[in-house]
Amino acid sequence: MTNGEQRRPARLPDGTDNTIISALADDARTGITEIAAMANVSRATAYNRIKRLTDDGVIRGYSVVTDHAKMGLGVTALVLISGSQPDWRANREVLSSYPEIEYCWYVVGSADIVLLVRVADTHQLRDLILTRLQALPGVTATQTLTVIDEVVHRPVVKPPE
Repeated sequence: MTNGEQRRPARLPDGTDNTIISALADDARTGITEIAAMANVSRATAYNRIKRLTDDGVIRGYSVVTDHAKMGLGVTALVLISGSQPDWRANREVLSSYPEIEYCWYVVGSADIVLLVRVADTHQLRDLILTRLQALPGVTATQTLTVIDEVVHRPVVKPPE
């Protein structure tokens, strides 16, 4: 933004926006004509809505959904990390560099960090936890929860209407 330019506040998505978001969440390759038909709007309106949702940061990007097991990543685990707070900034950068980590959340509660990790086997999981994670500055404990079945995975969660 340039001097004097004000960014307008983002507004919450309406029903039409939610239809567009749902269509893109189901298949980000859906064409603008099909999205417009689903939302019962013109192509230009659908295009402008997508642009506004993107400009407002509601839509942050598009992604591919993969079958992790078919990619050789058969073990999924949640790793809870407890530690001292002064090291969180440095650890944030290190954790971001580990390719096995799909998600990393800093949380409040019985743990300080929660990781969603995907690895090929339990040997890789063991090495990640015992060799790298427990060696991070300030880490005092880890707890690992191994996922046995992924029941729900929604790319978009909408607020109740």
